[in-house]
Formats: sequence, C-alpha cells, structure tokens
Amino acid sequence: MEQVRQGNAVISGSGQLAGGLYDNITISGSSKINGNINAIDVKVSGSADFHGNVASESVTVSGSAKFDGDIDTSKYVSSGSTSIQGHLYGRAVTTNGSLRCEKDIRVEEIKNNGSLYVKGDIEAESFNSHGGFHIMGLLNASEIKVNMSGRCFAHEIGGDQIIVKYSRLNIVSNFFRSLFDQMGYGDIWRLHSEQIEATDVSLEWSKVGIVRGNRVYIGPGCKIELIEYTETVDIHPKAMVGNVKKII
Repeated sequence: MEQVRQGNAVISGSGQLAGGLYDNITISGSSKINGNINAIDVKVSGSADFHGNVASESVTVSGSAKFDGDIDTSKYVSSGSTSIQGHLYGRAVTTNGSLRCEKDIRVEEIKNNGSLYVKGDIEAESFNSHGGFHIMGLLNASEIKVNMSGRCFAHEIGGDQIIVKYSRLNIVSNFFRSLFDQMGYGDIWRLHSEQIEATDVSLEWSKVGIVRGNRVYIGPGCKIELIEYTETVDIHPKAMVGNVKKII
C-alpha cells in the first residue's frame, strides 16, 4: 500500500514526531523524531533527535540536531551543531557551524566554513574549505581547495587538482603562525596528511609524508618527507623536503 504524505509538521515547543511521509518539517523547540522520515524540507532551529534515517530534498540546521541513521538529501546546510551516526549522501553540503559524521560523506559538493569531523571517508566532486577539518579516512575529490583558518587533517588526500593555502586575511593568526613556527610549534598551524596524490598539487604550510603528482609545487612552510613527480616540481626556499624522486 502506497504511503500518503501527512502534510506539514511543526514543533515549536517540546514534542515528539512519528516517522513517515511529510511535506515540510519545522522544529523550533525540543523534539524527538522516532522512525524513518521522508520529507520535502526539514528545518531545525531548536533541538532535535532523529531516531531513524532521513530522506529529504533539503535539510537545514541552525540549532542542534542529532541523527542516529543516514541522511540522504539534495541540499544540506548547517550553521548550528550536527552529529550524524550514519552516512551523509547528497548533492550539496554547506557547513558554517559544526558537523560530525561517524561514517562516510558521499556528495557532489562540500563547502566547509566551520568545523568538520568525519570518521570515515569523503567522496565528492569538489571540496572547498575555509575552516578546520579532521578526516580519519580518505578525502577524495576532483577539485580540492583548502584555505586554512583552523586545524586541518586528513589521513590521505586524492584528486585531480589539490590547492592548499593558509589564510592571509587574519593578521593576528598570521603573526602567531610565524611566532609559533620560530619557537618550534608551527606544526599546529599546518595541514597534516600521510599522503597527498593528484595530477596537480600546490601546497603551503603542509606536513605530509608522501606527495605524488604530475606537476607539484611545494610552497613556504611545508614539511615533506618524499616527493614523487612525473613532469615538474617547484620547491620554495622556505620549504623543507627530504627526498625528491622523478618517476619515469
């Protein structure tokens, strides 16, 4: 029997909502959602606990939300705090707050302007970060652009084009970055990764075990153990590199 949508659901105080098919779900209070949800739009500006999977055309969190299951959405936007125990699937993800995912994120586009923690892997077409991130697995995207303004770590990074720069907009951060580096504590300001591999690689202020690429640029503040390249390599005088090997 085909399920029928139950219309809109609005919780502005404290309440519970059963799983099912809905048009729009709006939560501005404190709520618990029991069961799988399928909706057109889900908005959380209060506090919500979702006990089940969520499928929706769009999910917006400006408050606090916890998801026990998976999220499958075309558009995910968070300016609050989100915790996901399952996977995050979709097209576009934008986070201006805090996003924690215990499994994988598989989307087309990610824009991170806040804090991102992923226990699994990230698979995307494009990854653009102006915040901090901690990725325990693989960060894989065709285009990766990182403008560091927080601590950044990914176990492995792969793609077609990878560009890592440190933010030049914050004068105070740049002052302390240089000061801490002179004192021997500069690693806290660097992007950390065991391995980075792409067709084109351009790095600044990165500490990496192995860098592999066709065309590789290693900028100031980098600490690289090994570079393997096939076409060109350019190393800034203020970078530290252990070994360089051309692959024929």
